Amino acid sequence: MAATRPLRFAFTIDGHPAGGDGAEMSVTYHGRFNRRTAEADARRRFEEWRRTANALARHWSADQVVVA
Repeated sequence: MAATRPLRFAFTIDGHPAGGDGAEMSVTYHGRFNRRTAEADARRRFEEWRRTANALARHWSADQVVVA
């Protein structure tokens, strides 16, 4: 069985896609995911993350991993 490459989506605090070290929040998908579905889910997770009022909770949930 061939390993699938993880999908990673990262965002700046203002919601723009980010690459490298400029990301404030990221979501990584391991397993078999449809890219379009994963991207929509990552955007939803980012919006929920951004609305979190507690800065400590935002800090601890800034790097999310989803495993299928």
